[in-house]
Amino acid sequence: MNNYHTHTYRCGHGYGSEEDMVKAAIDLNMQELGFSEHVPLPFYRLFLLKSLPHTLGSLHSFLSWCKAFILNGPGMRMPYKKRKEHQKVVQELKQKYKNQITIYQGYECEYFKEYLDYYQRLLDNQEVDYLILGNHFDRYPIHSYYYGKKKVDDEMLKHYQQDVIKAIHTNLFSYIAHPDLFMMGRNKFDDLCKEVSLAICKEAKKYDVPLEVNAGGIRKGLVCRNDEMVYPYNNDHFFHISQEIDNKVILGIDAHHPQQFNTKDIELLNQFVEKHHLNKINKLTFKKGNSH
Repeated sequence: MNNYHTHTYRCGHGYGSEEDMVKAAIDLNMQELGFSEHVPLPFYRLFLLKSLPHTLGSLHSFLSWCKAFILNGPGMRMPYKKRKEHQKVVQELKQKYKNQITIYQGYECEYFKEYLDYYQRLLDNQEVDYLILGNHFDRYPIHSYYYGKKKVDDEMLKHYQQDVIKAIHTNLFSYIAHPDLFMMGRNKFDDLCKEVSLAICKEAKKYDVPLEVNAGGIRKGLVCRNDEMVYPYNNDHFFHISQEIDNKVILGIDAHHPQQFNTKDIELLNQFVEKHHLNKINKLTFKKGNSH
């Protein structure tokens, strides 16, 4: 197996260094490893300031906003000024372990239209080998607009569909991480969930963008939704639609700790793929945006 979804301590909610992750991947006999920290964003505090009015109805959202503003990123993403240090370490590890594993530099990004040109520059300047779409937030990186919160209403779900499809059209993102993250906040897979899932799967198929089967959702364990025991994401109904559309899928460990490189999680990922007869690929083809 290869893994292109890897975080470290730098994201503020992970553990272990870049080298810790490389060693753990080698221990599992992986051939390719991609680092995909949550993308560091320039002028992040200015971006956060625009979102401040939208946090005032929720104490949790406001307090998390304050922490992000003060620390300029953690615990959601590394500060922008730290990106060069991270990239330097990854480059050094590429050389150090080149006879044992192939290492790539990537980032996990939201669809923030203010930053699309920046994402393109990262690829054009070869600061990164690839980007993946991890669409956690609707417009602003605040808890009120988090797609994984306990309640995701219909309007927010429609925004999710629209932004994922817009992201696919940019050709910036080599795959879609946890494409059904929105099911964290839905009590059942209703008609709107089906409509949104179908639209995303069809567009991903049209533009040849793989969907991720994500170990983070499996690590959360089974939950009861509308009298069904399902994973909060890697939702059975979503991936039944994906199977019918014949989307390519790729496994993602979504590692935030070296111990999350383990055979148990990989076995569970493969069992999910086999259960739904999914079209699994192992090697990722990197997309480079619409400027190419």
